[in-house]
Amino acid sequence: MKLFTIVVLAAALAASATAAPKKQEPKAQAVKITNGPRVEGTGPTWAVIAWTTNTGGSSVIHYGTDANNLGQTAKSAYADNEKTKAQNHRVHLKNLKPNTKDFFQVDSGQGEGTGTDAKSSVGEFTTKGHK
Repeated sequence: MKLFTIVVLAAALAASATAAPKKQEPKAQAVKITNGPRVEGTGPTWAVIAWTTNTGGSSVIHYGTDANNLGQTAKSAYADNEKTKAQNHRVHLKNLKPNTKDFFQVDSGQGEGTGTDAKSSVGEFTTKGHK
């Protein structure tokens, strides 16, 4: 009986070794910023920042008046247009102080299918003064 068991195991191992390898699904690309970020507009108390990524992801901006302390956060809905790979992100910053230099860093996280994130370098803009 032991010999029969060994023969069956050996045959099973041989069959699995010669089976065609499973086709691998293409690996999803890590999210990366492909355009921007760019300041689309500013007013006395607001600014709009936009950027593009190569895949779906979150749209978050960390900002503040000190480049080393970006303690405020603004975000918009998760960007995921199924009709295109490139995703446009746009976030409105509100309740800013007039005529003030602000610093920001964009962050697109939870990259579709990868869980990766991409952050920009720190940028800056100055809000307009009241008229």
